[in-house]
Amino acid sequence: MNLAERMAALKTALAAAMPTRVVTRDLKDFADRPKADVAAGVFTLISKGERGYRNYNGREAMDGRHSMLLVGQIALGEDAAPSAVEDAEFAMIEEVKGFVRALPASLCSLTMTGFQQSGQLDAPYGWVAITLEVME
Repeated sequence: MNLAERMAALKTALAAAMPTRVVTRDLKDFADRPKADVAAGVFTLISKGERGYRNYNGREAMDGRHSMLLVGQIALGEDAAPSAVEDAEFAMIEEVKGFVRALPASLCSLTMTGFQQSGQLDAPYGWVAITLEVME
C-alpha cells in the first residue's frame, strides 16, 4: 500500500468508526468549516513524513515509520465553560484511543504516540493534535 492509499484507507476507517464526527484530509480553520461540522467535531488526518528506514541491501527506503497528525476541532456554545471544552477534547481523544485499539492489523500497524490540546485557551473552541505512527 503506498502512502496516499494508506491515508485514504485510514480516513475511511476513521469515518466508519466515528459516524457522528466529520473526517477529512483537508485542514481548514474553524471559520472555514460549516458551523454544524465544527459543532459535531471534525477530525483531519495529515501526513507528517516518513523516517527510520532500515536501508539494508535490497530494502532501501523500506521498513520505515510514517508519521501522521490527527487534528480534532470542536466548538461548543458561546456560554460553554472552558472545562466543558476540555471535556469535549477528552472525548475526542478517547475515541481515537478506542479506534487505535480496535484497528485491524490487516489495515496497518498504527500507534498513538501522544497528543496536545488547547489547554482551554481558545474556549468555546477546542482542538487536539494527536500524533500517530505507522510501522511499515
